[in-house]
Formats: sequence, structure tokens, C-alpha cells
Amino acid sequence: MKYDLIKKTFVHQNIPYSFNWNKEHYFQKINQINSNKEDFERLKGHFEEVYEGKIPNDLFNSRNIPRISQFKLRGIKTTYLEFFKKKLIRTGKIIELNSQSKLPMRAQKVFDTFIGRNKKPGHNPILKNILIKDPDSIAIEVPIWKEDNDTRLTGHIDLIQIEGNTLKVIDYKPEGKFMISLPQVAMYGLLVKNVLEISNIKCISFNKEKAWEYDPLILLTDIKAFLDSNNLKEREWERFF
Repeated sequence: MKYDLIKKTFVHQNIPYSFNWNKEHYFQKINQINSNKEDFERLKGHFEEVYEGKIPNDLFNSRNIPRISQFKLRGIKTTYLEFFKKKLIRTGKIIELNSQSKLPMRAQKVFDTFIGRNKKPGHNPILKNILIKDPDSIAIEVPIWKEDNDTRLTGHIDLIQIEGNTLKVIDYKPEGKFMISLPQVAMYGLLVKNVLEISNIKCISFNKEKAWEYDPLILLTDIKAFLDSNNLKEREWERFF
């Protein structure tokens, strides 16, 4: 199979992250877009900087600077969180997709190849397989950061897709507890919107059984209202807005 994949590996806090950009998929998608092409030119510029190593590794390696992966919904009873999740799905704020939807099916195919190996596939084989085989998939392990006055924040986005004129910021959650990590994934989306000035963004969390899609602004509206109503103060992400 022919594909135009470029790669750059970073080691941040002793963990390797291999940024991969499928340029063939990117240019195929851009040629199909009739609106907001400037947004995706900025995305290309970001990818080029990352591939050239022009990222603030000192920020990513500092243990004093928050990582977006630390942002979680904590201190909430499981029953309350489950009720809230069902409400968001029922009202259409979160779209729940079943195992026959695209991302879960891709993940399941990778799991099937591991049958008989007595182990489960990790993030890398899942994401790499999707990047190569799914034409909407553009890049994996994408570093994103913000360094503005006193605001410093870093993260790595599992997967970025382009579908129509929408940029999709995607996170693989094999355990499926996507509500707990919703602040993390939504924050990725909000940071991309803010730093790269990309207007049309959706977030997705997925595993091999389901996927959940939502607007990242849900973090500043429904999630904030829910936390306020339950008098929960631990939400570090709010100080970045």
C-alpha cells in the first residue's frame, strides 16, 4: 500500500511520542474543501513546524507546567456522572455511535489481528492503522501547546481527522470511560480552536465498542453548569480561559 507518511519522534518526560502526518490524505481532503481553506493552511503550518522540530520541548519536559491529559472530572459519584452522561446523549449534546461506526470498527480490526498473541494492541497500532487506512485521518500524536504571558499548557492529540469542512480532534480511550476524560479531549479542541484559529471543530472519544462526538464548547457550558450545581471546585482547566 502506497502512502505519504512523515514522522518525527519526541521524548517528553521520558515518554516517546511519534508524530505521524499522512500528507497524501491531507492534500486529498484539502482539494475537496470549498470553504475555510485558510483554517487548514494554518493546520499544515503547525504540522510543518512540528516535523521540523520547532516545538518548545522545554515546556513539554517541565513537570511544573500543566499537561492537558491531567484534566479529568473527579470527585463525582459514578451514578451522578452516568445520569448526566445519559442526559447529554438524550438531548443531543453528545452523539453516541455504536460498534458499527467507523472508528470502533477500525479499532476492532486491529484487535482481531492480535488474536492468538495473548495481548491487546496499545495506542500506537490502533492509531497508526487508522492513519494509514482511513482517508479522513491526517495525523497522530500531534503536539499542541500554549505559551502566552503566564499561560503555559501542553498536550498530545491522539488523532486528527478532516471530514467535510470540520476538523475532528480524537482521543482513543480503550477503557471507555470517556466522561471522566471529557475535559482533556474538549480542551484539546478548544486549544486548537484558540491557537490555530480553526473555527469548525468537533471532539471524539472512542474505543472498539463505541464512539462519542461533541462540540468542545460543552466544557464551558453544560459541564460547567453541572459542576456548579454539584459545588465541585476542582477544574483546573477553567483558569486557561
